[in-house]
Amino acid sequence: MQVDTYVDFLLAYNKNVNLVSKKSTRETLKVLIYESLLLKKHLSTPFIIDAGSGGGILGIPLATFFPEKKLVLVEAIQKKAVFLKLAISKLDLKNTEVWKGSIQEYMQRHDVGASTIISRGFPHIEILVDYVLTKRIKELILITSPLKIDIIKNKLANIRQTSYNVPSRDNLIIFKMENVSRET
Repeated sequence: MQVDTYVDFLLAYNKNVNLVSKKSTRETLKVLIYESLLLKKHLSTPFIIDAGSGGGILGIPLATFFPEKKLVLVEAIQKKAVFLKLAISKLDLKNTEVWKGSIQEYMQRHDVGASTIISRGFPHIEILVDYVLTKRIKELILITSPLKIDIIKNKLANIRQTSYNVPSRDNLIIFKMENVSRET
């Protein structure tokens, strides 16, 4: 299975280049991947942008499960972007590419149309929320803490919001924001 190959590759690479916690094990990474795959039923666009991809825990498993969708893994840190390119090549993910740079640079240079931005642990989610508010993207789906959502709640009055609990994790939710027309 591609996910097993990815986990093995990530753990081996992590011995020399810090991508995830040095304490990460096959089991802890599989839990994170399972949580990432909870997004599967919430993705409604054919184009997905993973903002702040890091070691690819969110975007790469989704790319393996959605070969028909196009994914862009956006990562500003060079060593992580290099790993992502190697992982994509190793897994032969034809639907996935890496953008080495910030999400702001990516969004400035590309017309993304009706797309989805996904992210896990992005430090400044207000940047991502603005892409929904300005209708640059159709939806934003975050795996984050409820506390981070509370910080931006006042900006979200006119945006459809849905929150889903992550099983067995009181401090983690899936939070979806989407633009909808006034007619719906």
